[in-house]
Amino acid sequence: MEGRKKGIELHLKGYPICPGVAIARPFFFQTPEENVPEFSVPHEKIDDEVKRYYRALKNSRKDLLFLQTRLKKEGGVEAADILDSHIEMMRDPMMTEQVEEEIRSKKKNTEYAFKSVILEYEQKFSKINDNFFQERVKDFQDISRRVIGHLRKVGKCSLTTLSRACIVFAHELSPSNTVEARTDLIEAFVTRSGAETSHVAIIARAKGIPFVSNVDFPDLSLSLPPQVIVDGEVGEVIINPNKETIRFFQQKIDQRKSEIKGLRKSRILAPSTSDGVKMHLSANVEMDDDYAPLLEYGAEGIGLFRTEYLYLAHDTFPSEDEQFLVYKKMVESVGEYASIIRTFDIGGDKLGNVHISRYEKNPYLGCRAIRLMLRERAIFKTQIRAILRASAFGELAIIFPMISGVAELRSAKEVIEEVKSDLLQEGVPFARKIPIGCMIEVPSAAVTADLLAKECDFFSIGTNDLVQYALAVDRGNPSMSYLYNPADPSILRMIKMVVDEAKKANIAVSVCGEVAADPHFVPLLLGMGIHELSLSPSSIPIIKNVIRHLSIVEAQKLAAHALTLTTPLEVEEALLALYQTIASRFSSS
Repeated sequence: MEGRKKGIELHLKGYPICPGVAIARPFFFQTPEENVPEFSVPHEKIDDEVKRYYRALKNSRKDLLFLQTRLKKEGGVEAADILDSHIEMMRDPMMTEQVEEEIRSKKKNTEYAFKSVILEYEQKFSKINDNFFQERVKDFQDISRRVIGHLRKVGKCSLTTLSRACIVFAHELSPSNTVEARTDLIEAFVTRSGAETSHVAIIARAKGIPFVSNVDFPDLSLSLPPQVIVDGEVGEVIINPNKETIRFFQQKIDQRKSEIKGLRKSRILAPSTSDGVKMHLSANVEMDDDYAPLLEYGAEGIGLFRTEYLYLAHDTFPSEDEQFLVYKKMVESVGEYASIIRTFDIGGDKLGNVHISRYEKNPYLGCRAIRLMLRERAIFKTQIRAILRASAFGELAIIFPMISGVAELRSAKEVIEEVKSDLLQEGVPFARKIPIGCMIEVPSAAVTADLLAKECDFFSIGTNDLVQYALAVDRGNPSMSYLYNPADPSILRMIKMVVDEAKKANIAVSVCGEVAADPHFVPLLLGMGIHELSLSPSSIPIIKNVIRHLSIVEAQKLAAHALTLTTPLEVEEALLALYQTIASRFSSS
């Protein structure tokens, strides 16, 4: 702390999530309950504090009743039922009277008294090894966020209110926080927790925002440093950088901008190997945004539109017309190129602001993605209607996430046929033949790829989830990150199995996970028979450059060799060796 007062340069190490370098002032992002004030209240003001508490409860219940009505209209009956329990908990006289007693007896402010009581309940319930009581802990946490938000008059916590360029420091970021991030104002993210393949990380990479996680940064809010530096390449954060350090990193920023500018000029060049084998590079998209930059980066259409972020960025599921306008704008913007729309992939680390399912002990293995949509049919059919209506304005395809077997795929296809029938009866125009795809993210889908290939028009391998489920590793758990490795021989064999079955069935297969943007991994994918990649737009020039300096023969030799190796380290060494050869050709071309 003394060092910071004197302006001494402080270097902090973390985990590199998203590459890039940034220099800016820090901004400390906190949710309302993260920093609950504690102060004494004069005796004559106690009644006012109690009234403030009951007013916050009333406003919180109003929020939930309004949300409940919206959910029921959208078909989320079970989700609406959950809110009943939250409303009843806020009416529970035992809890409310305990908070009032805390305010009166200890003469403390309402926020502190309320948080103290809630923490007491959380601690009691956390000790009971029963799913029901573990769910109640999360209910209390949710109620706490809402009530304290009203007490502190901050409402929904958001990054949209920033007015100056800054580097955001936070304990943790949610996908909805990251979705809201403006790239013209947010230079970088620094968090105390977070994993490389979390959806927050994916969004940050898609937006091109440098990101370092697992940084044990001190509370600098009392003596705010004028500038900090984030190096997302190596995972370093520098507090109070001196002039020499700033000059060094500014040169890195300028050099990177120059390199990107040069790579962008290659957008008119085909992503073909040195011996003429064509690759197809399309963009992963999370937001309803300006699609022109995608084409500037050289994207050949949209290979994956993650529609769940339309939900995560708001407080409710978007209506049919709202979705239709988004999808219509997208297909019209990319012109002759195709757009692949993935149906809502809600669950896991993508939960957002609306309760859509009962709390689950392990949401990654619970009711998420296609499982949730097949249960919440009204929401699912609304989305399919919007997609089909947009198909009248351009070329698009539909892909289902988290398919675990043929039965699920057939059920999802039945919903499409039902919606088609409805639209025909209503006289609403739509494309009669829309390609239907299946995400390969679950080991059971990879193993039954031969059966699934007969039921759909294309595959897309989502390596992020496939690695997590195949290796039984929570990709959001930093302590397990050493086990999460797409170079594991089991993953390579699964990918090869899926590619071979797709080839037999004469259907297309692509990769849309983070490995599609990894310059070391792409030659291996090409060698295994992958000719289509979907990746973050900003990565396309880099990957195109790798492909253009590689021959198909080299890629196939690498794949044949890698499939004989026994450990992830051996595979990584083989990938690095070929990449170093490819990189040596960059300067000579």
